[in-house]
Amino acid sequence: MFDDHDPRLPAPPHALALTTRILLILATGLILLITASIIAQVVARNVWNVGLPWAEEMARFAGVFAVYLTAPVLALRGQHVAVDVFTGLLPRVPRTACAILAELATLAIAVLTIWGGWLYLQRAWKFTTPALGVQNIWVFGPVMACLLLLAAISIWRVLAILRSPT
Repeated sequence: MFDDHDPRLPAPPHALALTTRILLILATGLILLITASIIAQVVARNVWNVGLPWAEEMARFAGVFAVYLTAPVLALRGQHVAVDVFTGLLPRVPRTACAILAELATLAIAVLTIWGGWLYLQRAWKFTTPALGVQNIWVFGPVMACLLLLAAISIWRVLAILRSPT
């Protein structure tokens, strides 16, 4: 099995660990859904000469959801892409400051995206998608929830870094 959290930090609260495991399972299911919808599109186009716009839209939304569902998972595990060649050579205090700054940057991005999404959804929540006819709130709501979780994990990581002896 894989580690559920960044080994440099204490174990996260059980609720965070459980939530990110569920998100990872959902994201894996979405990847399977993307694969199935692409196969369905290819078969429909090549066998029956029919396009499936709903399958294209579903695959696109599943891809977006998979990205946003895994962002909190990677944040909790400390597995977001990072270049730490320079910071790894720093003494403990500056290295800790850089780690906190990185987490605060993640928090700022999450908060700004939530704010922008909220402004957008105030006008567009009731409109529907072209092919599936799904209201935008059902498309952007889970994204906003994942960003809220990402913000909470960033706050937890800052507090964990401050409490960590290394």
